Amino acid sequence: MAHRINRRQFLKGLGAAAGLSLMPTLISGCAPPPAPGASAPGSQASAPSTPIIIGHQPELTGVASVFGFWNDRAAQAAVARINEMGGIAGREVKLVTRDSGSNPDQGLDAMRRLILDDKADFVLGSIIANINKPSAALAPELNTLYFPSDDVPVAPGQPEANRFVFRLGHNTRIKAQAAYKWALENLGARWSFLTSDTTWGKSQQDYFSELIPTAGGEIVSSVVAPLLTEDFVPLFNQLDLENTDVLYHSFFGGAAIRFNSQAQAAGVFDKVKILASVGVLEGLDPADLPDGQTYITEFPRSLDQIPEGLREYNKELRSLVGVDDDGYEIGGDAILTEEHYWVPWVNIHLLKHAIEASGWQSKDDNMALIQTLEGFKATASLDFPSGDFVIRPEDHRAFRDYFIEQTQGGKLVVVATLPKEQGFYDPPVDYTAA
Repeated sequence: MAHRINRRQFLKGLGAAAGLSLMPTLISGCAPPPAPGASAPGSQASAPSTPIIIGHQPELTGVASVFGFWNDRAAQAAVARINEMGGIAGREVKLVTRDSGSNPDQGLDAMRRLILDDKADFVLGSIIANINKPSAALAPELNTLYFPSDDVPVAPGQPEANRFVFRLGHNTRIKAQAAYKWALENLGARWSFLTSDTTWGKSQQDYFSELIPTAGGEIVSSVVAPLLTEDFVPLFNQLDLENTDVLYHSFFGGAAIRFNSQAQAAGVFDKVKILASVGVLEGLDPADLPDGQTYITEFPRSLDQIPEGLREYNKELRSLVGVDDDGYEIGGDAILTEEHYWVPWVNIHLLKHAIEASGWQSKDDNMALIQTLEGFKATASLDFPSGDFVIRPEDHRAFRDYFIEQTQGGKLVVVATLPKEQGFYDPPVDYTAA
């Protein structure tokens, strides 16, 4: 029987993770390369014999460690699988991991050290905007392609908006664009926001607030709270809940636990319908919540909620990272971060496809690789278990289907699928015009 982590276990785990010393560099995926003279998929006669080094900058400790735990597992599994298949273009792949610590300074230092000390050819990035934004800005200076795991849309003229960065993970603008009409039609027209004082939290409020009035909705009230807020009751009192249909919130980890428990005790759930990005429930058990909580998600948590054509791929992926059909760690207490964990897996397999298609051998070939990735169309497979997607050339943003999930009987159940076309928005930049 799978273990389910409760509130006390989760908070204890956060404290333990925050107290760990900085992780040393980890190198994994060291399966032997093909024997001399042996052929391998995508191999080239002139290909170097040195390994391809992929750096990883996850949150192994700190407030976002619940995400880093699964991202690290998925990255290790991807490298092991690719090496078993003969590597990339006949070259062994090595994964070098440095903990961001959920801290902007430590995360940016990890980026520099991965490239300068560990000689990473590519870097898989953080889920935290205040880490991945300065890291993305550093990518062209150090001639290294960067793949953040989470994303707030780029703005023209900002240093993080550059051609060396590809964004396949969660995106706050897409979520709002894809989901606002469904939410207005199914949950209500009068909205209030209680958002965390983070780039991630405030961007969700900003994008929804732009879109809701265009479809006849109304913003009734809004409050921004510190990420680590302990007492939510005064904040509930600042909201006009009597005239609100939908309360949108954006807290994660321990703050999400406190929000949910205090909102339930204060009767907030009886007054309004709750909507949020599923990021607020990542790593937490939906059994702790009443039925009817609604979440916008990039991928379902339970295997039986995943589109039927993708289940076989995801069942195999879950077996490789050690998670069961319901999203619980096999032999442990962790709960899957279903919207994020597959992003490193997909990024690593994307690199394999693009390197072999472009003939990339070193960073001297980065521009050819970038051009291969621009407009890349992926077809659902074990390489790409989240389904078909396309990378828009102008801003390197990937688009895929989204989902609406609700808590029902202690689990998350898909109640709507939002086609990727609903998430399209005008590209804010155009790298290809440079």
